Amino acid sequence: MTHGTETMQAHITQGMRKARVALFIVFFAQGLGFGSLFARLPSIKERFDLSDTTLAILTLALPLLAGVATLVTGTVVQRLHSDIVLRIAIIAEFAALVIIGFADSFAMLIPAWVLMGVAFGTVDATMNMKGVALQTKYRRSIMVGFYAIYSAAGIVASLAAAGAAAAGLPLWVFFGVEALVLLPLLLMTGSSLVNTRIVAERRTESGENALAVKVPWLPVISIGVVLTSAYFIESSASSWGSVYVHDTLNSPESVAALAFGGYSAAMLIGRLSADWLIRSFGVKRVIQVCALVAFGGMVLVVIAPAAPVALIGFALAGGGLCVIAPLAFAAAGSLDTSGVAVARANSFTYVGFLLGAAIIGPVADMSSMRIAYLISVVLALVVVLSANNIARRIAPITD
Repeated sequence: MTHGTETMQAHITQGMRKARVALFIVFFAQGLGFGSLFARLPSIKERFDLSDTTLAILTLALPLLAGVATLVTGTVVQRLHSDIVLRIAIIAEFAALVIIGFADSFAMLIPAWVLMGVAFGTVDATMNMKGVALQTKYRRSIMVGFYAIYSAAGIVASLAAAGAAAAGLPLWVFFGVEALVLLPLLLMTGSSLVNTRIVAERRTESGENALAVKVPWLPVISIGVVLTSAYFIESSASSWGSVYVHDTLNSPESVAALAFGGYSAAMLIGRLSADWLIRSFGVKRVIQVCALVAFGGMVLVVIAPAAPVALIGFALAGGGLCVIAPLAFAAAGSLDTSGVAVARANSFTYVGFLLGAAIIGPVADMSSMRIAYLISVVLALVVVLSANNIARRIAPITD
């Protein structure tokens, strides 16, 4: 294994390394932008005097818009170079953030909100396409590392937002500083992304017809089910985890707030080490173990007699699910050379996010939060049962 890895590493060019750094910056910017917006939602709610219902509609509109944008992006990048699409979308995303920061009326807020959702989904699909394309060139696992950076950016966004709110920093200043710092870096590293071009783009440059690629829907859906399941669990943890620990397990808010914090921290730790583990033990073993850990974590959440057990369960779920999304995208990338399969699979993440946020509450109202979380247990089992299928598709480019 070690000798084979060294042989593959000898073929990694300087350009590929620069492309990897460029993608680290893209994933960080994406995580920071989205995380910052959600962390400052209380300020937006206060500025516009929004009701809880209106804020919920706005919050759910973002992933809905992003999901539609990802589907369209798969077709767009076959006609307009993915480097161009990514640059335009990332600029639009941070421009939307700054406009949201400036907005003093709904006439200004709503168009910026729509732009943010569309731009985020476009960046999301394109960066995943490029990450998978670069992993294919590396012929070893690097995709999970990008998601580690994304997770870290979300934590940085939360801390920065907390500091800005405590200092009374206006929204437009907060978002503006992020844009001023990140956009020059993104534009400077953009030329390095030439090494992340998908195969279809390289065919177009050589005169071949990239649009002749046909992408099968059935295997995309099978991968999409895994992504929907994983993001449902994540959404149920982020949206309802603290409520479950507080209301069902009768814990103070200071303890309940740790539910998603533990989930996120475990996910970050897992992602930081996952690529090394995959290279050392193989993708099949890693994804099987992680899927089982996630399932066990959600079972603990449901049967927890007290808050500490539930918090351990949420942490195990986060640590277990850390590899699922990036490896599922890598599996989608094995289906075709156009990037369309990755974009289509990406749209399922938003389905899971929306369902997780929307379903747990009503089911809990009709029964209990424990019973509602049984849905997440079932979906964690779906991930376990699908692990071999994901591993089988990825193995040729990671082992």
